[in-house]
Amino acid sequence: MTQEEKNVILVPTDFTPVADCALDHAIEIAKLFDHKISLLHVVGKKTPKVARDQRLARLKKVAETNQSKTGIEITYQIEEGSIFDMISGTAHDLNADFIIMGIHGKQGVQHIVGSYAYKVICSSEVPVMVVKKKHHHVGYNNIVVPITFTSESAEKINAALRFAKYFDSVVHIIGLLRSKSSVFKIKKEALLKNVMDYIEKAGVKAKAEIIVKPGADLYDEVLSYSEKIDADLIMIVAERSGRFAEVLGKNDAEQIIDKAEIPVLTVIPDLEYDADHMLTTFFDPFGLIDK
Repeated sequence: MTQEEKNVILVPTDFTPVADCALDHAIEIAKLFDHKISLLHVVGKKTPKVARDQRLARLKKVAETNQSKTGIEITYQIEEGSIFDMISGTAHDLNADFIIMGIHGKQGVQHIVGSYAYKVICSSEVPVMVVKKKHHHVGYNNIVVPITFTSESAEKINAALRFAKYFDSVVHIIGLLRSKSSVFKIKKEALLKNVMDYIEKAGVKAKAEIIVKPGADLYDEVLSYSEKIDADLIMIVAERSGRFAEVLGKNDAEQIIDKAEIPVLTVIPDLEYDADHMLTTFFDPFGLIDK
């Protein structure tokens, strides 16, 4: 596998039901954007050859069965080593556009739970979606994007929202104010209006809400709001190397990933890329923006 692959969605699997759910999400996205899927199973260095061969056969069956059923090209591979290194390394080798993995309690990719998923996300060069349940419909109708009130984070999040354009989604931007100051609230509402104007000009449907609640936790408000509007996806924007503090506090990000029952998409822009590359990998992960 080389960097020339492209148009690939990487799906790590350990054959658990929640890993199957991740594959279901990948299949839906692959259909929409004409992508291939690559299944990855990671084994430990001490895994016996017999067990490895059995898992390879099982992986092959999963790939062939789903390819026959959906018509989507699905490849597969087994790698040996750390799940964190192998997931990010394989995504790099495949030049994957996207990683979709299942997590839930002590199930999921080699028992990946919220904090471990966070570690995988922080080591990834591409967007990562974590899922816990099977998708109940095609696409993502309502996407929730929590923001803090800094011009830098707002700019980055607005760029990420363009992802929603291709799902014809309604994007719900929410901000949390822990102060009841009317002056402060008016200032933040003005900033939010500027953000909304930008999004609407980009052709994305959006709604916005400021939640005023002293002492509240951002992650708790995000989860409550998502449930209230029947959201399909929560989108987090973060810097590489895990610098979530630019947009969300580390605890908020981990809590959202760990506790959300709906998929959580984390987009991590690479500031070393040039502008054209960022347009195709961050703003437009599926290459649909007119050149």
